Amino acid sequence: MEAVVALLDYEAERGKPMPSKNHAIIQSNLLVELTMNYRGTYQFLSEISLENPRAVPDIAIFPPMQYDPLHDEIRLNQVPLGVIEIMSPSQTQDELIEKADAYFRAGVQSYWLINPVFRIAHIMHSRDEYTNIIDGTLIDKRLNISLPLANLFQ
Repeated sequence: MEAVVALLDYEAERGKPMPSKNHAIIQSNLLVELTMNYRGTYQFLSEISLENPRAVPDIAIFPPMQYDPLHDEIRLNQVPLGVIEIMSPSQTQDELIEKADAYFRAGVQSYWLINPVFRIAHIMHSRDEYTNIIDGTLIDKRLNISLPLANLFQ
C-alpha cells in the first residue's frame, strides 16, 4: 500500500505522472544535446520547482546562472525563458496544452511538447503560434535553438 501512496505523493507534488523509461531517455538526451550546444547561452534545469506558475517542468530553460553552494533555492521565483515537457503515457495533450497556457500567462516565451510515441516535437510560442516537427531539425526561432530531432529519440 505504501508504494501507491508514494506514487500519488510524487504526482501531487509535481503535478504530473511518474516518468517512464522512454521519458527518462528523451529527457537525458535533451539535456545532453542542449548543454553541449548551448552551454553559456542558457542554463538547463531538470525537474526544478517553479513558483509562477506553480509547476515542475521536465526541463526549464533560463539565462545563464551561477552555481552558489551557500545560497540554494527550493522553488524558483524567476520565470524560465522556455519549458520542455515530455508526454508520459498517462498524460493527454489537453492536459499539457493547459499547462502551456499557464506557462504563457506567467511569461514563458517558448514551450516544447515532446511526443515520444510518434517522435514529434511541438514548439509553441502561444496557443495559436506553433510548429510541429516530424523529422529533420527541431528549431525554436524565439530562443535561437536548433537540434536534430532524431538525436532525442535514440
